[in-house]
Amino acid sequence: MLDRVPVPTDNIYKFIALFSLVVLVFSFWQMISVTTASNAIVMKNYPEIEELKSLDVRTRAQEAKLAVLEREKEVVVKDRKLFVNILSGVIAFAFFGIIYGFWVWRREIQPMVDAQNKAQLELLQLQVEKLRLENKKLEDSLRVDEPVQSSVTGGLTELLKVVFSK
Repeated sequence: MLDRVPVPTDNIYKFIALFSLVVLVFSFWQMISVTTASNAIVMKNYPEIEELKSLDVRTRAQEAKLAVLEREKEVVVKDRKLFVNILSGVIAFAFFGIIYGFWVWRREIQPMVDAQNKAQLELLQLQVEKLRLENKKLEDSLRVDEPVQSSVTGGLTELLKVVFSK
């Protein structure tokens, strides 16, 4: 049977720290994603906006397209700022969650776990020593019993020889 790996979320503080770490990583990834997507939209629309602005006389369709493109650019930039601000708050919350979780876990929980592990190790060492002493005592008792058995069987053999020889 395979040994089970100890679960890293065996207490709430370690769970808070690890969960916050995951949230931090995904928040950074999402911030990069949002920025990249909004920059792609702005860069895609920029040449068209400049081309339409350079025209001296524009048709109604060109005016409408220019207004839509500029509005889209404004919305994308505004949304990017909003998302980055929200993600910055989530990152700050995750950072403090990491600090809090690991701090409390390291100061309060881990010393108890270390003491428990040390006590278990000492108990195992005492049990091993007890088994060694019991094993030695058993070996000594077997050594004492062997000569007695061989002398008894040897004496019986000689007695039987004497009885049957007469």
